[in-house]
Amino acid sequence: MSPSRKINSEDAVYRKLKTAIRKRYIKQGSQLVEVALAQQLGVSRTPVRSAIRRLEAEGLVNSIPNRGAFVITPTQKEIEETFLVRAQLEIMAIRLTCMRVTAKQIEELRNLISLETKVFDESNLDEYYTANDNLHLKIAELSGNRVLYSYIKELLDRTRIFLILYDPFYKLEYRPTSEHEAIIDALAAGDAERAATAVEMHINSSISGLDSAGHLPEDYLSL
Repeated sequence: MSPSRKINSEDAVYRKLKTAIRKRYIKQGSQLVEVALAQQLGVSRTPVRSAIRRLEAEGLVNSIPNRGAFVITPTQKEIEETFLVRAQLEIMAIRLTCMRVTAKQIEELRNLISLETKVFDESNLDEYYTANDNLHLKIAELSGNRVLYSYIKELLDRTRIFLILYDPFYKLEYRPTSEHEAIIDALAAGDAERAATAVEMHINSSISGLDSAGHLPEDYLSL
């Protein structure tokens, strides 16, 4: 197999496994058995092994010595606590940003929302998560507090995993981009209190979305 075909094969397997986890075809806690997955996908074990390593690097899979690789199983309490801590840090960031943001930076934030809206409307969830994080990280960066930025980035990485696992954006009535617009509108108006409230409401919506998306029948499809 040529190097380019090998890369394409590994990438295809990775995307299929990630999609199967996101759609819950592979349930949380399931073991990813290389031989079985290779047979089902019609490939050798090498691209499967590579895909599992990529998923582990992203935090979706946990490898246990002498047991194998398993899809992670975060508890509801862990998820809620992570989002609540993130909310408080982002409220701090939005208050600091509101004190120093410029008109040019507001325009840059609105451009990020436009890109986010585009990929959301295209149902491109992988790109959506990146676009979503970029907006939150930009606000944190504009706060001018590097320590705060680094903690928010770490929590965004963790909450992105929860969003991938529970995928709350399947509901057409839920549009996170409109909540982002409310945050930026408050920033543009120089209203720190309204911006902080908008951030808190946005993250609470994310928690609610995870709650509703997490309830599935016991006989849901497995890969």
